[in-house]
Amino acid sequence: MLKKSLLFAALMLVASAVSTAVAQSYNDGVEYFKSGQPDRAKIILERTMNDASTNKAEALYYLGECEFALGNKTAASKCYNDGVSANAGYPFNYIGLGKLLLDSNTKEAEIQFKKAIKFAKTDKAAVNTNIARAYFEAGLPQFKKYLDNALKADEQYAPIFVLQGDIAWKNGDPGLAAGDYENAIYYDANCVEAYIKNAKMHYPLNPKYATGKLEELLNLRPTSAIAQREYAEALFNAGRFTQAVKAYATYMANPNHFATDRSRHAALLFFDKKYEESLTLIEEALVDAPDDILLNRFAMYDNNALENYEQAAEYGAKFMNNEANADLITAQDYSVYGNSLKQINRPDEYVAVLEKAISKDPENPTLMKDLSDAYKAADQMVKSSDAMAKYMELIGDEAKTMDFFNLGRAYYSAAQADTVMDTKVELFKKADAAFTVVAERVPDDYRGNLWRARSHSGMDPETELGLAKPFYEKVAEMLEAKGDRSNNIIEAYQYLGYYSYLKEYAANPQGAKYEETRKWWGKILEINPDHSIKEAMSQL
Repeated sequence: MLKKSLLFAALMLVASAVSTAVAQSYNDGVEYFKSGQPDRAKIILERTMNDASTNKAEALYYLGECEFALGNKTAASKCYNDGVSANAGYPFNYIGLGKLLLDSNTKEAEIQFKKAIKFAKTDKAAVNTNIARAYFEAGLPQFKKYLDNALKADEQYAPIFVLQGDIAWKNGDPGLAAGDYENAIYYDANCVEAYIKNAKMHYPLNPKYATGKLEELLNLRPTSAIAQREYAEALFNAGRFTQAVKAYATYMANPNHFATDRSRHAALLFFDKKYEESLTLIEEALVDAPDDILLNRFAMYDNNALENYEQAAEYGAKFMNNEANADLITAQDYSVYGNSLKQINRPDEYVAVLEKAISKDPENPTLMKDLSDAYKAADQMVKSSDAMAKYMELIGDEAKTMDFFNLGRAYYSAAQADTVMDTKVELFKKADAAFTVVAERVPDDYRGNLWRARSHSGMDPETELGLAKPFYEKVAEMLEAKGDRSNNIIEAYQYLGYYSYLKEYAANPQGAKYEETRKWWGKILEINPDHSIKEAMSQL
């Protein structure tokens, strides 16, 4: 449904505003460049370069500026020279040619700048501002002279204040920079780059203010691609996902959105728990970009959330098992991929994924807990227990009583599964250590002592030493006080009766009266007269 509505919105935009779409497309590129995003600006400018209504000299100048900013000086030189060929009277390409000479021949650079000033008619403030920026970005003091000249030409020219803001920001004076950006907006309410740069500077400390400035810009320039995108991004970064989804949908209907933004839109839908809509968008985008890591990542996330675990594992394998993506894979990726493998009963692969994750991030407690789960699914109980212990070591004081209980259960299960008595005893001891913490932290809860009793019973399988006796006695006392008649108290009575039987028989094999034995087993029959212990009692 969302996909159709976006397509409809895009078609309506084109149909109703063909005459302005081209101009807006071109201006979008300029706005991206002026706002400090030459990579995105280049994409739009190249896309719109052949539009009939585009000023070729101007388009080539800004494309050259993008290439220069991206370090492609040869390409920049070609753009500036082609711009001069397209319109020798357009002053700004001479500024570009001058910029290219500033690091090698400042005199020749100055000659080019003078040509620009010569051809400037109504653009004197703009030309001087751009020359000032060229000197400033080259680290040369002559920028001050041209900045003064720009102010003399037009002291209310907004880009002058944007440049002054950039200078202040680079010099570590954000307060002064903010004032200059505000002045730019004061003199030109449509100065897009001033809003963008002001918001970017404020966002880390005051995201609400920054988002407000972008919203203000969007209200003034509702069709500006950069205004739409930056506003949506600000909402996303602030965690306002529902609003961000709506803002991104508007932006994605703009002809000048970027193909790479489809994965961001899909991510926003995922974070807003719109899993099916996100997946629909992703599946469409994957047709053109089947190996895109972000698209495959969120296809895995969406399918995992929708419990389509086979599909989640399939998408996960496409990027998780590609070594080229090794540095891009996150802890969350491993967890989600691992869960999908777990759910489709591929435990060995589940273990391998989590072991690889831990090798990259051994101090990540979430991954360590997942690894414990993976080992358990693969019936590697000792490794599961050790991973759980490591998890608790990593979280330190944050470990909850239930964590200790689960750790004890893990070691207890490992001990039961082992066949070597010495190993079993060591594992039961580790289990007991964890259950001891439970008993100490929650003294009114019988379960700590119950599992201590079971662990000690495991260390003494023939009940010769009565290692579990004091703990079962405590369990019986606690449960009797509550009037408990469950299987847990029967378990305690049964052990205490059997231990008593062994002791009483050993003391007097021929004439034992089994008073203690009868006491404990008799309590079982009070709860359940038909219990199997009745047969043993009849033979005493």
